[in-house]
Amino acid sequence: MKNNIINILLLFVCMFTIVSCEDFLNTESKSNFTEETAFNNLDYATKAVLAITNNLMFTETYEAYMAYFYAMDNDIEFRSGTDDTNAANLFCRYQADDNNMYLEGTWTRLYTSVERANVCIDNLPKSPIWEGEYADEARRLYGEALTLRALCYLNLIWHWGDVPFSVKSVQNGDNYFLPRTDRDEIYEYLIADLDEAQKYVPWLRDMGTAERVTKGYVKGLRARMALAYAGYSSRTPTETRRGRHWQEYYEIARKECREVMESGKHALNPNFATIFKTMHEYKQELQYGEVLYELPYGRLKSGRVCIYVGMAHTSTDFRWGMSSAWVNTSPYYFYSFDTKDLRRNVSCELFNYNSGGANAGLQRMNTAWINTFRPTKWRKSWINPSMGGDLMGNAFTGVNWPLMRYADIVLMFAEAENELSGPTQAAKDALASIRKRAFDPSLWDTKVTRYVDSVAVGKADFFNAIVDERAWEFGGEMVRKYDLIRWNLLGAKLTQAREGNLKIINNAPEYQHVPDQIYWKYSDDGYTIDIYNPDFRVPNASSTTIPGYTRNAWMSNKLTEVSGTLTYPQYCTKMGLGFDPAKNNHLYPIAATVIIRSNGSLNNDMLP
Repeated sequence: MKNNIINILLLFVCMFTIVSCEDFLNTESKSNFTEETAFNNLDYATKAVLAITNNLMFTETYEAYMAYFYAMDNDIEFRSGTDDTNAANLFCRYQADDNNMYLEGTWTRLYTSVERANVCIDNLPKSPIWEGEYADEARRLYGEALTLRALCYLNLIWHWGDVPFSVKSVQNGDNYFLPRTDRDEIYEYLIADLDEAQKYVPWLRDMGTAERVTKGYVKGLRARMALAYAGYSSRTPTETRRGRHWQEYYEIARKECREVMESGKHALNPNFATIFKTMHEYKQELQYGEVLYELPYGRLKSGRVCIYVGMAHTSTDFRWGMSSAWVNTSPYYFYSFDTKDLRRNVSCELFNYNSGGANAGLQRMNTAWINTFRPTKWRKSWINPSMGGDLMGNAFTGVNWPLMRYADIVLMFAEAENELSGPTQAAKDALASIRKRAFDPSLWDTKVTRYVDSVAVGKADFFNAIVDERAWEFGGEMVRKYDLIRWNLLGAKLTQAREGNLKIINNAPEYQHVPDQIYWKYSDDGYTIDIYNPDFRVPNASSTTIPGYTRNAWMSNKLTEVSGTLTYPQYCTKMGLGFDPAKNNHLYPIAATVIIRSNGSLNNDMLP
């Protein structure tokens, strides 16, 4: 299915290309092919809808820009490095100006996809296939186009706040220079749109693939947008507030999530690691249907999952292949997990593959410096068939990118239910179901039942538990920043993470369990590491030898220089360096080039 979609898009883009023009949206009116031919039969109409995602796939908008750079820095995923004049570092650390090189491309690609969606939405209802033999398929395509348009606008709002809004395809004589539209108005329109879209698209099991929009994803996206609307965001240089009818939108989120949960069409995969390993094998797990929607890439053709995000490999790792691994996480995130949480060593390992040559493919302890920690749900070593050997330098893994999982539905329901009614039994059951997967059944009494009861003593305590659970469940999936923004917790959590890392490094009392010396050895296969003491200190470790194990200095008291003049504490303090909680400056400036082309309709006056 995946490679068929890739080939269809490559073919169709040649016919259905929207290129830059003089308006600031960088789109052009429909070609004669689109107007006269594209919607006359189901095959061409399908290709037109598939082409909407082209900019999200082939130009890596979701990977290199939205999912990686735009989603950093937060308390889990951040960018390390020493050079604050680097455009990428400034961008991730809330210091980008309107000349930053990473701004214009994403804006342009998102609006190009919006225009492609508008073309489909305008033309499908008046096409020959709207009635008759292909009516159901035509309506499914229509619902898919509505959904993809909403996804694009959600990302535009996340990153720029109030943005130009158009739901009609560009025609000759139109006003190309649209001003910003209040985001509440955009949200309200699109959330209503998604209520219409879900009538037309099938459930995942009926569709047979998570590489196309399905009913569960439409409902989940509607819930995610409703929570974003109901949550906080920067509105003016001095104002941060919720959407104007925020209470009503918690109701929408709860309703949509409850309907997915009660449908019986999706369930939690009982094995957390399997969710991600399946994608690395170019397969879809449809028995449980945990992944509601994933962007379909083609091996060696597109998609840089495991390259830009995931466990680090050097360019000389002949066994598994290279991974530049731009996205960092930290010891603070690793040690935030319960030591028995089965998600921890999927999401964040204490080793990497940062060796090559004669040592290619060997795991190596993260003893070199703190910035070697990566989110590890994405690993070149899991790709099957392998991309080592002659393929080791190829940057296109073809591993799909999940846009939503069923676990998100469950936790959004628990959050909305708690907001509206407090920690009801339904909210507790939802949280408990996520934790049951995270722990061995022998631990459910303490780690699930007693834990959930302990945090359900009040609305605020239960909310804080949801904040923590979403961190442990979704780390490395690049959704954390948007959660923290809508909760108005971005600044507080950045500070907490920076301080937590420094406490670990400085041997604070609450981190006395973090080893000062780590013991490890290679397993019988000669490649994988066995760690003796990830969560406890060996007494008198500096003079204690454990037969068969290598000993290395670990996190505590790591105050030495590691790269030039940059010390471990300085790595920690780089996280979210330019974010000012008083300003809540999470929005990005519109690119200067876009403002110039807007003919005076756009500016950056709303930024603090």
